[in-house]
Amino acid sequence: MNIRNATYRDAPTIKLLLEALGYTTSMSLLVNQLETLFGNNDHQVIVYELNKEVVGFVSIHFLPQLAFDGELAVITYLSVEETVKDQRIDIALEHYVTQQAIKRKCDRIQVHCMDWRAPAHQFYEQQG
Repeated sequence: MNIRNATYRDAPTIKLLLEALGYTTSMSLLVNQLETLFGNNDHQVIVYELNKEVVGFVSIHFLPQLAFDGELAVITYLSVEETVKDQRIDIALEHYVTQQAIKRKCDRIQVHCMDWRAPAHQFYEQQG
């Protein structure tokens, strides 16, 4: 197991993981979006490697809040390959996000998840 920052080499796998969530994108758009996020401390794209292969990823954004002292952490995408879903990789990625949010003194974590993704809603509700 290895959780690390994504690189450009991860783009093809991230594209497949996005498609598994129901989001289609071109490789050029994905690379442009990654380029925008890379090197910015307020945005992270994290991958989970198993046996040296990326099998999951999460994207996190940290936003200042006008009415609160702490930041807001927002999970915009979290996806894990179907073949390894039983290995709790989604939980490991969510735990990583929580730890990053604590380090940044976030007072909450918000999840962006489309209405039609009911199983994902159940996962996040179980995680609290």
